[in-house]
Parts: sequence; structure tokens; C-alpha cells
Amino acid sequence: MEGVTHLLHELPELIVEFYFHNFLPKAKLFTGRMTIAKKHRQSPIDIRTEKVCCDPKVCQVNSLHIDYKMGDCVDVECSESGWKVNVAKNCQSFLTGSHLEGKYELAQFHAHWSYDGTRGSEHMIDGKPQAAEVHFVFWNTKYSNINEALEKPDGLAVVGVFIHEGLYNENYQPLLDAIKRSNESDTPAALPHEFTIEQLMPDHGERDFVTYLGSLTTPPYNESVIWTLFTKPIEVSKDQLNVCRKICGCNYRPCQELCERQIISSTVLHD
Repeated sequence: MEGVTHLLHELPELIVEFYFHNFLPKAKLFTGRMTIAKKHRQSPIDIRTEKVCCDPKVCQVNSLHIDYKMGDCVDVECSESGWKVNVAKNCQSFLTGSHLEGKYELAQFHAHWSYDGTRGSEHMIDGKPQAAEVHFVFWNTKYSNINEALEKPDGLAVVGVFIHEGLYNENYQPLLDAIKRSNESDTPAALPHEFTIEQLMPDHGERDFVTYLGSLTTPPYNESVIWTLFTKPIEVSKDQLNVCRKICGCNYRPCQELCERQIISSTVLHD
């Protein structure tokens, strides 16, 4: 009975990972889970405020700069497991910050969600999830390309934005309109030229964040990510989030063990 009880305890996480990664053979899925269990900087994590170290010298909010070039986000495409925004071949949009060494180039962005507003974000704060989470993926330009960067411990920088299910958000509507067109046509849908990734993020005066060393949250789970997570959520309505839910009901990865890693914040977090 002990083995059965353990399996029942693990079943929700197994279902979520299988649903999200249904394009992988079962053997690869479970082999992947056994392999990553040996690693020590997997993402996402539950950010426990009592374990966070506040260091505004390391995490300087005013130093976090996204230099976005208009038109770099070209189109959005949908798949069985979600949507992804593609960027121009010669992308000129970059991320820099006091906690990052060098300059990181925008590669793509995507999101994670669940069936309703009670959860769906990959990261949590003190055990509390949000309805969704948007990930802006950048790669370290000191490497020759993103494939090389994927294999380096500082190869990627991902900026995460929590989404709270609440009021309608006009800043998200152009993106959601394109997602809807792509999902209905099974082809990439163009984004407006005037679209910017900044409109999907908290206002500049509300960009306190936490950072830690982690991994991709999708296969192959490379431990190459420096995470930057804004602590203030953005509100998006239920009807708007339902555009994503029509693609798939659930595509988030459960939280992983912290494994003695340090989480640093730009300000004191309150539980």
C-alpha cells in the first residue's frame, strides 16, 4: 500500500507534466523526470519570503533595462501545448541589469496557465500561485548563438511576469487577438508593428523583482537560466485568459526543490 499511496501523491504532478509534454514519448518523459531529479537548479520554484535575501545593490530596479526595437516581435504561433511569439532574424532587442553580466538578446516569449484563475503560474510566492505567467526569453550575446548559450550556466536570462485574473487589460489585447487568429487558422499570425513587450510588463515604478539561478521549465530543462521575476502581478480578465485556455487547458510545470539556492530581491518581500 505504501507504493500505491506514493503514486497517488505524485499523480497530479505526473498528469500535468504529461499533458504539457504530450508530444514526447512516455519513455522519454519519465526518463527525463529521473534525470532531472539529480540536478540542483531546476525551475520553477516556490519563492518563500523567509528564504529571500534583500540586496538592492545586486538587484537595482533602475538598472533593469529592456531596449526593445519596434517590429522585433514578428508573429505568434500556436501548438498543442501553448503559444510562442517569434522575433526577427536580426533581432535588436536587449536586456541588461545589475544582476546580469553582459547583454542578453530577445529570443522569444510565451506563457503558462491552467484551467481557471486559481492557479497556472509556474512560480509561486509563499505557496500562492497566480492565474498565469509570461516568460520573456533572452540569450547571452557573449556566446555565438542561442544553441551555445543553452549549454552555459549564464546562457539565458528569463524575465517572468505574473498574471492575476481580474480586470480587462487593453495592453494585452493586441497579443491575444493575434493568438486567437493563429489558433483558429493553424498558421502564425502577425503582431502589430507598434506592439512592444514593455506593454505586457508592470509599470516602471512597480518593477521590484527577485532573481535566482534556475533552468528552463520545458524539455530539455537546461540549467542555464538566470531568472528575473517581477513580484507585482498584471491584471488580465477571465475572458482574455480564456483565449489561451482554448489552445490547451493547462501547460505549467510544478515547482521544484530549491536545493540550497539563494534567492535575492530588490526589496523586502512581505508574506
